[in-house]
Amino acid sequence: MSGVVEQDARLVVMANQIANNVPPVGDVSEQVAEHLRKFWTDAMRADLERITEQSSDQLREEVIAAVALLA
Repeated sequence: MSGVVEQDARLVVMANQIANNVPPVGDVSEQVAEHLRKFWTDAMRADLERITEQSSDQLREEVIAAVALLA
């Protein structure tokens, strides 16, 4: 696996874990977006946006919606 592919895979896992672990109170996508704003670097968010555009099949729907909220 190349470095970029491994990094992308880690970001997918991390983003899905965030969606899995936020309290199901209110809008989960907004909570995920807020977490990404607070704790992820600009580069990480940009990479996740790229991943979402190229192949979102491994991302939870809440993560995809959260990325859209960040745009």
